[in-house]
Amino acid sequence: MTVLVAADTADSPKDAAHRPARWWMVVLPVAALTAGITAVGAAGRQLWYDEYATWYASTDLTWAQFTRLMENIDAVHALYYVLMRLWTTVAGDSPLALRAPSIAGMAVAAAAITLLGRRLFDTTVGVTAGLLFAALPSVSRYGQEARSYALVTAVAALTTLTLLWTLQRPTWRRFLGYGVCLAVLVYLHGVAALLLVPHAVWVVTSVRRGQAESRPGQAGTGPGQGEPRRRRALWGWLVTVAAVAATVVPLGYRASGQSAQVAWVDRDAEAVARYPEALFGSTTTAWVTVSVAALGVVVAWYARRGPIFPLVLWALLPPLFCYAVYPWVRLFVPKYALFTLPAWVLLAAIAVAVPVTGLRRWLPPADRAVVLGLAVLLLAAAGIRGHRVVRLDPVYGEADFRAAADLIDRGYQPGDGIAYGGFSPGRAIRIVMRYELRAEPRDVFLATPGAELGTFGSTDCTDLAGCLGDTRRIWLVLGAARQDPLEVLPQERAELLRERFTVDGYWRLKRVNVALLSAR
Repeated sequence: MTVLVAADTADSPKDAAHRPARWWMVVLPVAALTAGITAVGAAGRQLWYDEYATWYASTDLTWAQFTRLMENIDAVHALYYVLMRLWTTVAGDSPLALRAPSIAGMAVAAAAITLLGRRLFDTTVGVTAGLLFAALPSVSRYGQEARSYALVTAVAALTTLTLLWTLQRPTWRRFLGYGVCLAVLVYLHGVAALLLVPHAVWVVTSVRRGQAESRPGQAGTGPGQGEPRRRRALWGWLVTVAAVAATVVPLGYRASGQSAQVAWVDRDAEAVARYPEALFGSTTTAWVTVSVAALGVVVAWYARRGPIFPLVLWALLPPLFCYAVYPWVRLFVPKYALFTLPAWVLLAAIAVAVPVTGLRRWLPPADRAVVLGLAVLLLAAAGIRGHRVVRLDPVYGEADFRAAADLIDRGYQPGDGIAYGGFSPGRAIRIVMRYELRAEPRDVFLATPGAELGTFGSTDCTDLAGCLGDTRRIWLVLGAARQDPLEVLPQERAELLRERFTVDGYWRLKRVNVALLSAR
């Protein structure tokens, strides 16, 4: 069984720790590869609803309006929106500019995962984990999305790496760095606070290891030699967590009053069945990764390699917890658990890398590298279809608003108006079209914009004829297809438009329709 246990001396954690100047030679290629894969198609694919919300909060509001929005809705994303407001003032608001922080976040996550694997196991496991992470379709999916989930994944991996670094030599400066990372993580997304459970296991394991090393009679140790270090590690972590918790209480209080934002979340059998596919990016990738990760637990347990229990907790606790608390808090959303991906790929990397490393007695390093590369490529092949799906334009299941906007831009005439109908009340269609349209048709039925209300939505006027005025042409953007485009509008509005306009054109696009009305 030495095949499973053996490892290259040059790749051991001890040797890696003594070569700090070479860490970048391992990390940079993995990070660059992840950024390259994730960026493919990011500039061309149009935004979808949640990304339009990011644009609206980041660029379309004054700071006073933004503050009011956060007081009413989406407080849990306040830190991300603030970062994006600062970023867009420099980089602009093109699709690529809005998504660039997420692309960088996934690259940083891959780098941190590589360093985590290197510290917990060896360099081979670290590199393998980083490569497996880059190959996941969901990494490209959320790396190409102007939302916080890629940054949450990156900060989760960095926070864990910082904790392990701090436990190695627990000083107040290191705990301060860990506390900053932890606070940023929780402010980016509160569900990520569940990472504290595996962190607690790491802390307890470190304290127990210190107790074992300080037992009398062991070579190089003396009675009580590790006691101060153990106390610093335990109390330092407890004080840090308590301080971060105190700073997060206001956010938690504010967010508790905004639960309507997740009222749409379900936990039925269909939602459970879709969960693995949404978390990993494809059904095939999900089952391959989970199966190989389970094998990695067995391999590591048998070979007595590394702290497996914290990684298993990291991978499984968030989705199980979100499922269990569903009656009280609706958090059972796959992307909320995206920060568990580092744990999954680290476990899977053990199953791949440890047996290959154990072949050192029979294969030279170059041959082992080839075998390891082929194994990684074989696992990555499971996600090929998933990578194609996540790059569909528009996003799978979403409407082609860019095509609708292009149609209006081409036919726009000065004085034209625009109106909307047939969309779910939760869909802020006005924000979508304001981003996509180059023309500026007057929103004929708009009474109060969301910027003044402190929401993503808006209110329509009640005096329909007065709001319509002397508008001669109206572009109708519709979310449902009917033979008569006016059928999807409220009855009073439809009757008014039938009386004063005729339908000059009607175009059915992907999940969105456009009609042109001209005055009689």
